[in-house]
Amino acid sequence: MTINKFFYPDHTIRKITIEELPMLTELFDYNNISEMIGENTRLIESGTNDIFILLSEDKLLGELHIRYESDDPLEAIRGKRAYLYAFRIHKDHQGSGLGKLLLRTVINMLSESGYSEFTIGVEDDNQRAVHIYQSFGFNEIIARKYEEYQGDGYEYNLYLKRNDQYDPYT
Repeated sequence: MTINKFFYPDHTIRKITIEELPMLTELFDYNNISEMIGENTRLIESGTNDIFILLSEDKLLGELHIRYESDDPLEAIRGKRAYLYAFRIHKDHQGSGLGKLLLRTVINMLSESGYSEFTIGVEDDNQRAVHIYQSFGFNEIIARKYEEYQGDGYEYNLYLKRNDQYDPYT
């Protein structure tokens, strides 16, 4: 049984629909919105990616993208290792614990689906994120990566979490 929606007293976490992709602009300033929508539509329809969103009523508060398979096995291997990326919480709600709620919920859902390893990329200047991810067990740096997205370049460490690593939130 696959669960695609989680309800909390004031929040819902669920997969985004293709028709809802334009709402992602509420959390990130894309250089080319139609390119973002097209790319994510292809990835979702192919089954290689999903995007989980965190809502309060109908307001988007967070997003977390999941890649189930990749040409780079350090990132993702279908059924074993999932790559988590583009993890964003609305600036007005950062520090409230909602990011941890979203991350914990998605990791638990993927674990129940058979995933035992998770990777996440973190840029050097995002020490707040590094601290949070390490508290979830993302303690091993397995690669240094560089990618470009819509004309902007990003260099980051790829962190690995195995299910046997400590997570104080589970």
